Amino acid sequence: MPKPSKTKQSEMVQEEIDRLNSVFIDLPESKREVAKELIERIAFMTIQLEILEDTIKTKGPTYTYKNGSQKMLIENPAQKSYNTTMNRYTAAYGKLFDLLNFIKEVDDDDEPEDI
Repeated sequence: MPKPSKTKQSEMVQEEIDRLNSVFIDLPESKREVAKELIERIAFMTIQLEILEDTIKTKGPTYTYKNGSQKMLIENPAQKSYNTTMNRYTAAYGKLFDLLNFIKEVDDDDEPEDI
């Protein structure tokens, strides 16, 4: 997959935002504002990770760097960006799912307890 245009990337991000919004549709309004920000960032990171993955698959995680007569194997910058973004992506998704757990806790509180 060649790198998508900015317009295509924006469309892909919006599709991901819509998908995530459908998952968090039952989130209370008080938590929706926080979720909205996280969903937008996660959607953007999802698309960027897909682009980086494609670059890594195409060019590999490392490459041979030549400086004059010296040759050395170095990490592909796309691999480094991917690793950094993946860590932040995982943390952001964790925060988003914490909000989803909030829904479950509220629903559990509504159920009568067995005595």
